[in-house]
Amino acid sequence: MITNYNSLTVGKYEALLRARADHGGDTNELNLHVLSILSDMTVDQLLDLKVPEFRAMMDRAGFLCTAPRPSEVARQYRFGDLTLIPVTDIRKMTAIQGMNIQTYAGNFEQNLVPLLACVLVPKGKKYGEGYDILEVHRAIWQYLPITDALGLLNEFAVDTLTTSTDMLQKEILQMKK
Repeated sequence: MITNYNSLTVGKYEALLRARADHGGDTNELNLHVLSILSDMTVDQLLDLKVPEFRAMMDRAGFLCTAPRPSEVARQYRFGDLTLIPVTDIRKMTAIQGMNIQTYAGNFEQNLVPLLACVLVPKGKKYGEGYDILEVHRAIWQYLPITDALGLLNEFAVDTLTTSTDMLQKEILQMKK
């Protein structure tokens, strides 16, 4: 059973978001679906558990009551044979990469995997060229912990803000001259 955010993949995180949207009004239904996602057990299997065992599982899922903390960005992420390199500096991105980020960022929760695929590029490849983007999507969805995903997006946001501020300051200096 998943008992912390470091073990919670992007795919499981998305499933939790869907469960919350689908069962938000019914606490018992929501709890069952959350435990089902975290434990890989069916709802029927959970309903057959003894009360103390079910309660213990609910306690282990208590980490969901706090917000996840972003992890530090790694130099690379390995998922089987696939090695993904983070590109969080907007100055190193292609125009299409930046445009795709703008498109996907508009609806963060619905586009988390494609958004992350914009900042995680297979080693030795140029964004969108020479690799199967669906393979990258599957790897992110299946293996990337949500803490790493948040760290990547946080780093991108900070880098973009810093770069934009630097560019604006340079423009102001040029105008003064």
